Amino acid sequence: MLRSVGFLRKELETRLRKEKICRNDEGFAVLKMNVRDDSSFLSDFSSNERAVISSEVAEFIERGARQFPPKERLCLQICSDCIDEKEKEIYSLAMREYFLQCYRENRLTMRRNLILSGILTLVGVLGLVIMFLLAHFWRNPVLSEVLDIFAWVFLWEAVDQFFLERSALRIKRNRYISLIHLHFEFVGLEQKES
Repeated sequence: MLRSVGFLRKELETRLRKEKICRNDEGFAVLKMNVRDDSSFLSDFSSNERAVISSEVAEFIERGARQFPPKERLCLQICSDCIDEKEKEIYSLAMREYFLQCYRENRLTMRRNLILSGILTLVGVLGLVIMFLLAHFWRNPVLSEVLDIFAWVFLWEAVDQFFLERSALRIKRNRYISLIHLHFEFVGLEQKES
């Protein structure tokens, strides 16, 4: 018997509502990561003397963090038997450095977005002023209509950049702040299984 997609969606939503966020003793949401081989944990490249995590590790952490609200305090629980004490410190610093770089990039993008929104608004308003002046002094309806469309396109782009794009960037910013301040727990694989 075939079930409808709506029924399957409701069943899935019910299952997801029953799942609880796993929290540690300090109340942080726990993101679990199993590491069987840490040879590719760090990137071979770095823009400064500080190490950063590899893109594969960063993608895993970012994808896992998306299941939590952006401002949620997170604890990354790394389950591994191949990470020694020195590597724990190096990996923690490398993760912070990676997400700090992401935060810097996001901050620059938000600043560019703000400047671009301002420029687009000015061009749009200037287009409307020119359209208004042409409509009253030169009475060319075709040129006036073209300038009207031109101005409104720029104004819409300014609104899109400032309100829609910027809100997505703000969510990313909050996520990066949360990831920069990750709390780390290192657990052996035997401890996890028992």
